[in-house]
Amino acid sequence: MTKQTRRLPLVASLAIIGLATLAVPAVRAEDISSPRYTTTVLAIQRAEPAVVNIEGNKPASNIVGSPDEKQQVNGMGAGVIVDPRGYILTNQHVIQDVRRIEVTMHDGRQYVGRLIAHHPETDLAIIKIDTRNSLTTIDFGTSSDLMRGEPVIAIGNPFGYHDTVTEGIISALHRDIPVNGVQDYPDLIQTDASINPGNSGGPLLNANGKMIGINAAVRIGAQGIGFAIPVDKAMEVAADMIAKYRGPANSRELQVQTQYQDGKTSIKVVRSQDESVQRGDVIRKIRGREVKNRMQYELALLGLRSSAQVQLTLERDAEEVESTFVLDSSTEPRVTLASTRSNRDKILDRLGIQLEVTDSSYVRRVDSSYKGGLRIRSVRKGSPAEDALIEKGDILVGLMDWQTPNWTDLDWILDSDKMRTASAPKFHIIRGNDVFWGTMETR
Repeated sequence: MTKQTRRLPLVASLAIIGLATLAVPAVRAEDISSPRYTTTVLAIQRAEPAVVNIEGNKPASNIVGSPDEKQQVNGMGAGVIVDPRGYILTNQHVIQDVRRIEVTMHDGRQYVGRLIAHHPETDLAIIKIDTRNSLTTIDFGTSSDLMRGEPVIAIGNPFGYHDTVTEGIISALHRDIPVNGVQDYPDLIQTDASINPGNSGGPLLNANGKMIGINAAVRIGAQGIGFAIPVDKAMEVAADMIAKYRGPANSRELQVQTQYQDGKTSIKVVRSQDESVQRGDVIRKIRGREVKNRMQYELALLGLRSSAQVQLTLERDAEEVESTFVLDSSTEPRVTLASTRSNRDKILDRLGIQLEVTDSSYVRRVDSSYKGGLRIRSVRKGSPAEDALIEKGDILVGLMDWQTPNWTDLDWILDSDKMRTASAPKFHIIRGNDVFWGTMETR
């Protein structure tokens, strides 16, 4: 085992803005022609059924004391429903380290969510709630035609005030925001609509009630300066997460991309080996379900079994064409990351270690480039971990090329192809006040 000489890449998140929930009475029905029903009011009423509150306890990140202290804080934020089956898009930092993700709908119904996928580089995540009812989904706009000065609306839970709406304008576009002096989050929307702790994961809407961004960050100490991830970027990242979740792409599937024109989006086929679907076709519906971006395309295929016949409604040369293609067996739906505990235990048993959550503030005091770690509770005799000189009490802060600040990130690493096929995975640990690295020979 070698003393640390290089750092793992940081998996940083935007300035965290997460908080709480209260029940909100239904809006009284009135004549919609009343001057009280402004454009803003109508936009909010159109969007808010698809906005959820997310809560959960997480380890405190700023507590000074023993690493064994298990103090908790409330982590809260918002999310948007992107699929009627209960798939919700939010910020990763809203659900990071949360063991029980509590989701409250606009009408007060409550569910427990589970993590489907996350993308640390953009601070986005997808969770799933199980419900028998078809849910209202957010209406997507596009960030391809945004204008400085156009009105926007933010919905979220600032400081625990559930379903709070604020209004402002787009102050600037294409902002690159540094985080912790290490990583930049590029191409954000800046707005003066009040965004505070608790707004994370909630939508930024245009005047028509369409989502044009995901609220993500605030400038600490400033007023009227908030930031949102552009919706087009968020949809592409979400599409990638869903594609990975449902199974690997293969040559028999279509290759599609979202195209943007005159403030509208559509799905264009860029490659196809199926004779009934041609390059340049625009996909309007999948199995009767309208799709307008690649995320909706991936969601429409999610859950279908191998060899399923997929009906498509296409636009070709300004005419509507009906077609089908067949899913290959390699697109078999995969198990959610949140359900890989047996896989986690199997691999950790192979390495010969047992882990437990530890206080991240202790890790950061030793080396501020790490977000947290998992304490090694035991090391099995004769295991790869013992051969690598790992000891009980060491804190695992990195595995392969990634950090291990919590169970969620560790599960993602252990579920990766790179980890499953590794014969000598590299590890990074903290022992005392030093960081070490080495490899565990598993074969």
